[in-house]
Amino acid sequence: MVRGRKIMSLITDLPAIFDQFSEARQKGFLTVMDLKERGIPLVGTYCTFMPQEIPMAAGAVVVSLCSTSDETIEEAEKDLPRNLCPLIKSSYGFGKTDKCPYFYFSDLVVGETTCDGKKKMYEYMAEFKPVHVMQLPNSVKDDASRALWKAEMLRLQKTVEERFGHEISEDALRDAIALKNRERRALANFYHLGQLNPPALSGSDILKVVYGATFRFDKEALINELDAMTARVRQQWEEGQRLDPRPRILITGCPIGGAAEKVVRAIEENGGWVVGYENCTGAKATELMRGGNGRCLRRAGG
Repeated sequence: MVRGRKIMSLITDLPAIFDQFSEARQKGFLTVMDLKERGIPLVGTYCTFMPQEIPMAAGAVVVSLCSTSDETIEEAEKDLPRNLCPLIKSSYGFGKTDKCPYFYFSDLVVGETTCDGKKKMYEYMAEFKPVHVMQLPNSVKDDASRALWKAEMLRLQKTVEERFGHEISEDALRDAIALKNRERRALANFYHLGQLNPPALSGSDILKVVYGATFRFDKEALINELDAMTARVRQQWEEGQRLDPRPRILITGCPIGGAAEKVVRAIEENGGWVVGYENCTGAKATELMRGGNGRCLRRAGG
C-alpha cells in the first residue's frame, strides 16, 4: 500500500500560489459578483469547442459552469430522463436550482451539440436562461463541415453583439485571439511537465492547476503565475527533486474535476501516477493555437 505522505507533490515548497489554484473555483464566486457589479457581461459554457475569443472580443468574461457533483441530479431527473448521463443531469440540475453562482450570474449560456442528451438539456434550460446552441460539424476535413463551423461562429458573433450591444471589431477579436493563445501556451507548458520521467508532480496537483485555471479571470496574472510555476517545478526536477518511478497513466474521456477526482486518487493511491489528461481540461484544450494572421472576421450576413 502506498503511504499517504508519498503521494504529496514536490511542489509543496513552491509559493502559496499553487494552493490557490485548487481553491480558485470557490474564490471565483466573489470575483464574478464583482464583475457583475461593474457591469461586465458573463458568458457561461460547458465545452472546450466554444470559441471563447468571440465573447472576449465583446468585453465579456467566459466561465466554465458547474457539472461535476451529483448533488443536483435528483432535481434534474424531475425534467430529464433518468437514463441520461450524470454529467448532463448535474449540469442541468445546477442551473435549475441556482446552486451554481456562475450559472446564476451568466448573462448568456453557450451550448453545443456534442450529444443528443445535451441537445435536450439545452431545450429545457432555455426556459429559464438565455441559451445559444452551436451546431458542431462531424468532420474536420471536408469543405461542408468547415463552412458550417464558420457559419456557426458568425452566428455566435451576432448573438453576442445583439445580447450585449457591443459590436466586435477586427482588432478586438485579434487581441482576444492573441491573449487566449498566450493562455493556452502557458497551460500547455505546465501540462508538459507530465512528460518528465520520473514525474515532477502528481496527477492530482496537475489537475488542480489545469482545472483551477478555468476559474481565473485575470488572464495576464494567470499567464505570469503559470510561467513562474512551470519554471520553478522544472528547475527543481533538474536539481533531482522527483517523485518515485511508477506506472504512468493517461486519463481520457469526459471532463475531470469535482467528484470525478476520485478516479485520480484511486490510481495514485494504488501505485500509479496520472501524467496526462486527454479530455476537456487537458491536452485537447491547450495544444492547438488559433490563427490570428490575415482577416479573422467577416460580418455576419455580410
